Amino acid sequence: MAKLLIMAGGMSSRMKKTDNQTNLDEKLIAQANTLPKGMIGVGKDGRPFMDYLLYNAHKAGYNEVLILKNPKDTVTQPYYDQLVAAGKAWGFSFKYATQHIAPDREKPAGTADAIQQALEQTPEWQGTRFTVCNSDNLYSVEVLSLLKDNAIPNAVVSYNADALGVEPERVKAFSIIKTDAQGFLLDILEKPSDEQIAEARRATGQVGVNMNVFHFVYDDILKYVQLEPFNPIRNERELPSAVTRMAKENQGLVTTVPVAETVPDLTSKGDISVVQQYLIDTFGDF
Repeated sequence: MAKLLIMAGGMSSRMKKTDNQTNLDEKLIAQANTLPKGMIGVGKDGRPFMDYLLYNAHKAGYNEVLILKNPKDTVTQPYYDQLVAAGKAWGFSFKYATQHIAPDREKPAGTADAIQQALEQTPEWQGTRFTVCNSDNLYSVEVLSLLKDNAIPNAVVSYNADALGVEPERVKAFSIIKTDAQGFLLDILEKPSDEQIAEARRATGQVGVNMNVFHFVYDDILKYVQLEPFNPIRNERELPSAVTRMAKENQGLVTTVPVAETVPDLTSKGDISVVQQYLIDTFGDF
């Protein structure tokens, strides 16, 4: 069984911010302000964004999906349970976990915490491999297939920054990936400086960007997310930091998968119309 873990437990803070997207339908604005990002109906006839990610995962050969939800999410599980009952869920077997929020916090404790909670709530996955990704990024069939079929058990996709189609200044908002000569992970640098970006380009001829899509062995990653401390600035426990530590302590355990393509995403309301057009152009009547 090829397994996919979708992180959908965030609070969608940037999506809920007010902006000047006056061209958006009022229904979509209301959804953007209230729903998990993956459930916003940006597709044909209001189809949720996450349906397109799942469709790509189906085409890539996955058949078991674990969705990690926010504790306030009352829409995701009923929606997909209904699709399963109607025989329209692409043959997936769905599981669900909840990213519980500590009483002294207002929002989830980060992506390392997300993976820890998801895996601890799904002990039947112990000893298996799985792909993990965000619910608000649309990863391609090709990328999901590369991870599923990779002979290396632990991997992170390294997206060519030039192929992402973003302004050079925006690269600073991403994490960049450093590798050795064999393509094994050395570091994932959050908020890189101009010097670090230039150094990465000199070393490999391109800048590799992390878009939060990985492949792991359950037992390898679990112990590192369990031990991952809170970032002193962000006050969250972050998956890229845990993966970096795993790579540094185990040479050759984490490889990078270089890819040159775009990744449509739903970060803010300003992305909605762009994503809508992309879905029309790419998926047609799906």
